[in-house]
Amino acid sequence: MESVLLKASDGASAALYTHGAHLCSWTPAGGAEQLFLSKTSELREGVAIRGGVPVIFPQFAALGNLPKHGFARTAVWRVLRAGQNADGVAQAVFELQESSASLQLWPQIFKAELTVSVFADSLQIALTVVNTGDTAFSFTCALHTYFAVQQIADVQLHGLQGLRYRDSVSGISDCLDNAAWLRVEGEVDRIYANIPAAIELRQPQQTTVITQTGFSDAVIWNPGAEKGSSLSDLEPDGYQRMLCVEAAAIMQPVHLAAGTAWSGSQSMRVLAAKRA
Repeated sequence: MESVLLKASDGASAALYTHGAHLCSWTPAGGAEQLFLSKTSELREGVAIRGGVPVIFPQFAALGNLPKHGFARTAVWRVLRAGQNADGVAQAVFELQESSASLQLWPQIFKAELTVSVFADSLQIALTVVNTGDTAFSFTCALHTYFAVQQIADVQLHGLQGLRYRDSVSGISDCLDNAAWLRVEGEVDRIYANIPAAIELRQPQQTTVITQTGFSDAVIWNPGAEKGSSLSDLEPDGYQRMLCVEAAAIMQPVHLAAGTAWSGSQSMRVLAAKRA
């Protein structure tokens, strides 16, 4: 697979594949790898990569008639530009447009751009979708970010208290999160609506502050031991070393009139440890 390597002037780095415009590595300046990538994930044409940041578009999960999570994560994106800007920030821009293959699945004319920027202790991923056709369409999407954790039992996820969510494990649609923080114990698969502020992923060694714009929802996912063991592309006990915190637009699909655009972004910053 063709890859793009980014390195900022301060040493922060990222790596992506043109396959899915898939971000597979992010290392802050002077820091450690922040993204989980399964060692047993297949890296070949037409197959989704387990880990990193899959781009979910134009359908989230099986909530529609398209293949699960749409086609963008397995399509080959075009690199528009990659390198450092005048401020030393490393940035890459990828583009995806309709193709004969996509039109057979989803008969819409569109252009999508993914911009990845890395510098110091921060990473930003921005997705823009433009309706370049002459008829309106709707879609759901997500940046399916797999954060690397040292041990899932030690993770605290703050910022979700008081929010309503859909529990995809139980099938209950209107749950209320009353907990001061979320601790992962077993399978977790939730879609939180109307994310108001930052989510903090706290571990003993660091805190990752996660913010988003444009995306109204957030998906929190960890398969747990039982489901994790059934995923052939997830390494043994891999569920203990990852947690997905995804910026998403699911509850209210994005509706684009002809000639209009939508943008959403997810930003992450690594800070010193902070515990409850």
